Amino acid sequence: MDLLADYRIPFVSLKPGKHELRMRVRPEFFACFPHSDVDQVHGEVFVELDKLDTTMTLRLSLEATMTTPCDRCLDDVSISLTGSDRVSIRFGDETSYDDELWVLGSNEYQLDLADAIFQLVHLAKPKRNVHENEEDCDLDMTEWQDSSQDEGNKADDIDPRWAALKGLDN
Repeated sequence: MDLLADYRIPFVSLKPGKHELRMRVRPEFFACFPHSDVDQVHGEVFVELDKLDTTMTLRLSLEATMTTPCDRCLDDVSISLTGSDRVSIRFGDETSYDDELWVLGSNEYQLDLADAIFQLVHLAKPKRNVHENEEDCDLDMTEWQDSSQDEGNKADDIDPRWAALKGLDN
């Protein structure tokens, strides 16, 4: 069974005008991308396809929730993901995909949105995955981090046998 079939739009059968679709984003979707660093995402992508005779415009809007380990305490944290993208689609001799312009060859009959949705989710991810309030973090883990940082400061004390080497310049 093709898990990505739901993310294809057969545009040749659509009449000119605006067409609105909803596509679910689930962990099964990310299982199709083995090198993905997200997997626990649940939400929807709202798709608006404006089809004209010679061009199409595609708008994607993401609303989802990602569950991932907190970077601070390693406890699970739910993070809201929102994002949008717009792609212009033209018809040409050969198929090519760019960030904002897709050119479809004469033998194309459907739009495959799987990669675009995959990229939209990854671009919506925050740089750091942490609880909004540090108080929500696992107390045992934050205490352990604080104690290991204190030990790290003690480790900065240099053994006197090696202290003389610090004065040597290359």
